[in-house]
Amino acid sequence: MDYTRSEKKVAKELFELALQRDYQRLQEDIKQYKCDTPESIWDLRSFLNKKAKEFDNKYDYRYSVLDIVFMGLLREELLHIDELKGLSQERQKYLIDIVQKGK
Repeated sequence: MDYTRSEKKVAKELFELALQRDYQRLQEDIKQYKCDTPESIWDLRSFLNKKAKEFDNKYDYRYSVLDIVFMGLLREELLHIDELKGLSQERQKYLIDIVQKGK
């Protein structure tokens, strides 16, 4: 099911919203790191490298995979069902059904 012009706008906003929430979570995680030894600095670097790979894999804004991306973001509670309102009812139902089956 293709994204309409209006859905593309909403999808971009939802994508950016989830990304910002994820960055906020990451910032909170970083604040927990105590870099008081040389080893802990490298541990932080490893953590950030791992997170960078996760972000690269998670945030793919190609319309061909965007529904899958949104499903993952809903499962991680980076997006909420009530925020999908600008998407077509058919797409909302599809996303919600798949996410709820996965629980």
